[in-house]
Order: sequence, then C-alpha cells, then structure tokens
Amino acid sequence: MRRPIFFACWKSNKTPKEVLEFFEQVYKRGLTLKNKTEVVLAPAACYYEIARLKMPKPLQLGAQDVSEIEFGGRMGELSVQLLKEYGVKYCIVGDGTWRQNFESDDVVNKKIKLLQKYGITPVLCVGETWSENQNNLTFDVVKRQLQSALVGVPNIDSLVVCYRPIWVVQRGILPRPDYIDMVTKHIRKCLVELKNNPLDASLPILYGGQITPANVKSYMALPELDGIFFVGSSLNIDSFYGVINYEQQ
Repeated sequence: MRRPIFFACWKSNKTPKEVLEFFEQVYKRGLTLKNKTEVVLAPAACYYEIARLKMPKPLQLGAQDVSEIEFGGRMGELSVQLLKEYGVKYCIVGDGTWRQNFESDDVVNKKIKLLQKYGITPVLCVGETWSENQNNLTFDVVKRQLQSALVGVPNIDSLVVCYRPIWVVQRGILPRPDYIDMVTKHIRKCLVELKNNPLDASLPILYGGQITPANVKSYMALPELDGIFFVGSSLNIDSFYGVINYEQQ
C-alpha cells in the first residue's frame, strides 16, 4: 500500500514568532495520523534550526530546494550536507518556478542523485505551462520531465512525484478532479514503463495547486493520487488541519 503524504510548503512566509506559535498550536491540538500517513513541513531555510529544536512530532522537516553542487556550492545556496545536518527528510526538486528560470532537466537529475546519496527523499515536481496545456502537450511534457529526471537514478523506489502544473499556480485556476485523475494516471503509466528501472506502482504521487479544506477530499478520492502538496492552506493552523484531516470534513 502506498503511503499518504501531505507536503506543506510555507515558501518565504512567517516570522520566527509565527513559526513558534504554529508549532505551539500543533502541540496543543496533537496530530494523530492513520495508515502510515506522513506530514512534511517545509519552512523557509532560515527556520531550519527552529524546526530542528521545536517542531513537534510526527511532523517531518522538508526543504524547498538544494544545490546540485555537493561541496561548496554557490552564494546563497544550501548544500545537501546542511540539509542532512538539520534533519531534513524530504526536499523539493523541479518546481515550476525554478524550471522556468534556470533549472534544467539535467540539474533536476543531479539534485535527485545527490539527495538520495545522503538519504533524503526527493519530491520531484512535474508540470506544464499554460501554453503547453492549451496545445495539448501536457502528457508529452510530463513524460519528458520524468524520463530526464530519473536517468541513471539508482534508488528509483525512494522518490515522491508531485504533479504541480505551472499554470494552476500562476493563474489561480482550479482544475477539475477528473483532469487531475487523467494526468496522475498518465504519470503512473510513465513511471511503470520507464526502461531499465525496477519500478512497480508503489511510488507516491501528490497533487499541488489551489488546495483548500473544501476541495481536498475530492482530489484524495482519485485512485492514483496518494497525497497533497499545499501552500496557502498550510499557513493557517485551521486550514492546515482541515487539509490533513480531510476525512473528518
């Protein structure tokens, strides 16, 4: 059985005081997870030390990015050694923001291999632009991104894939569940068909984009979807719980 995963990404939001207040609320409410569900929280990198010391269990620490350079890196980047030292368990790679600006498929591939070398699970984001979507290229784009990212990856089973279409984030459009169902089934098919990889249908697939407590249940009902990547709803303690406790809605 594939494990359900909820990946909450704060981007650059929250002050140190707000981070501590959020953790205090989680302590007070408690967090009981069923069916091996995992909840990952990725704050801004400047809060990793606070998270390492204060983040309540069973929350797990996630990272929003990593340098593809193992030693040294570039100015302002975070090395994989730093992520490991802070106890990061999951790290995003291939997010649409980076892909559109400077992150090539080759860089995504390097980051995945580096993260796995240090025992950190990559969360591989794939997704198309608005133009690609309107020109019926979604399947082609997603397949190319998956194939390029996983070339020569030794631990193909130690990975999470997230469908995070760029146009949903940029345009604020909410896709119908049947559309997400179609794309996640295609992703599963591509993963199973990857050549020279001992891969079955066990990799978790997430969806991220305009997720709220009101719509999460309709997405989680999809057969090939195992979890949610959410940003806006993760910032407020009530909506955060509303998403991860969707079955109680």
